[in-house]
Amino acid sequence: MIAGAVILFIGSAIVNGQSSDQPRSEIEVRGNLSIPTGETNFSGTTNNDQTIDFGRDFSFDNKLGWEGRYIYRSENQKHKFMAAYSRDNWDQERTLTRTFTFLGQTYVANASADLDLTIRTFRGMYAYRWGNEKVRIGPMVDMGVISVDVKLNGTTNNGARSTEGTISKFAATVGYDLDANPTSKINIFHNLGAIAFQGDHLFHTEGGVKFYFSHHFGVLGGYRYSRYKLEKNDNLVLVRQHGPFFGGVARF
Repeated sequence: MIAGAVILFIGSAIVNGQSSDQPRSEIEVRGNLSIPTGETNFSGTTNNDQTIDFGRDFSFDNKLGWEGRYIYRSENQKHKFMAAYSRDNWDQERTLTRTFTFLGQTYVANASADLDLTIRTFRGMYAYRWGNEKVRIGPMVDMGVISVDVKLNGTTNNGARSTEGTISKFAATVGYDLDANPTSKINIFHNLGAIAFQGDHLFHTEGGVKFYFSHHFGVLGGYRYSRYKLEKNDNLVLVRQHGPFFGGVARF
């Protein structure tokens, strides 16, 4: 009985030592591969004929964006904090099949035009999770800023023109966050957030796996999807993007 108690005590000490020894801070650097779909209207009206469709009018290709993250988990893993900045950019040149107005300029059909689309996001997140050392899940809230830039170069009724429209919005979503750790070297994660407020609709979700090949370093990969609809002064940007991500992680 005494031997059994000693074994239990030693085992408990080892588990507690392993738990406290796990690094609580992480820095991630990701590459995000995606194709955007959606539409934009900077004509100042709700006329659908003046809406640029990213797929029909320009048909963007895959492009690689990037994201940097800092993540902190409390010692008991109940509290999780994150700060992240990302930038995705696409540029495509096409011969227009129709005429439309963008920021007061009428771009004519059968002429070459170049559309540059950039999305920048900064967000901070907090999640409170229930569970144990293997699985943690709970409610999440994040907030920050989303900025979408649309720049169009082409031929108008007044000659060659370059016009640029931007919508920047404070953004917040609510959802949940999940971490699963089947072994000390593997972390499975999933995060989802959404909100609809005053014409703006925001949704983002991602899931993936981290593999730690050493105590302090690892790699990660997964898949993400987001849908951002932003409105400002009768101007509209709707962007959907989805695709894989991959990168490296350092923890300390």
